[in-house]
Amino acid sequence: MQHSRRTSEAFTLIELLVVIAIIGILAGMLLPALSKARARATAAQCLSNLRQWGLAATMYFDDADQYIPLDEYDTCGGCDEPSWTDVISANSASCWYNVLPRYVQKPGMASLHTFSGFDFLYRTKNIMECPAVNWAGMPSPTLRPYFSYAFNSKLNQTMATLATVKQIVQGSDGPNNSNHRLVDTTTVALMLDTIALPSEPKAFSSQGAKYGSPHSYTTRVSARHIGRCNIVFFDGHAETVSLAQLMDDMGKNIMTSPVIWDPLNPDKP
Repeated sequence: MQHSRRTSEAFTLIELLVVIAIIGILAGMLLPALSKARARATAAQCLSNLRQWGLAATMYFDDADQYIPLDEYDTCGGCDEPSWTDVISANSASCWYNVLPRYVQKPGMASLHTFSGFDFLYRTKNIMECPAVNWAGMPSPTLRPYFSYAFNSKLNQTMATLATVKQIVQGSDGPNNSNHRLVDTTTVALMLDTIALPSEPKAFSSQGAKYGSPHSYTTRVSARHIGRCNIVFFDGHAETVSLAQLMDDMGKNIMTSPVIWDPLNPDKP
């Protein structure tokens, strides 16, 4: 009698298979949700990083009489991919990646050209890199640094006349601003998510081959945040903006975008 009771309390093979099947179904339903939650969490951390860059920039502007730091220096004459030699050069002393980090107690890029520096850059969560980047299979970091955050490249192109933060304030009737968008510190992009590796998802099908550059524009915007891009503006606030609001299918700036790239020519494609 006692033996019969124990037998009746045991699970049958069919019952175990049913339980396993149910667990599998539930896991299949939960994994996509968990993946999306993880993606949202890394996007939020990225936005937080950019807010820190914005804070660093506003403090730098105060110390530098409102002058804007350089976006990059490279010896290849505009190849947009500076080597470590370029980054540690005296010519890079005024570049954003060397002058801004100290305002948030972080090392500048020039001090990270060793293997311990590579570990800090690509194997730990830090302000220098977006946490959503998958560095597995990356090219050798000994060749050059790879940036996943970049300075707005349109600022450097007008540096001769756009020397200070105050000069970016053009108002709603700024030069060539056909849509009368407000052009000031709240709308002009300072830094943004940019393509760090060639394996990253493209924002548009014909996106160029250059990656990991310290300066960027719509043509190099990263699509790693599921159709959105994190941007910090000159007043220090950061926003998550839809890629469809930033560019057309060819990666060109659209004139109705809430983000201003070139404050002297806001409608430039």
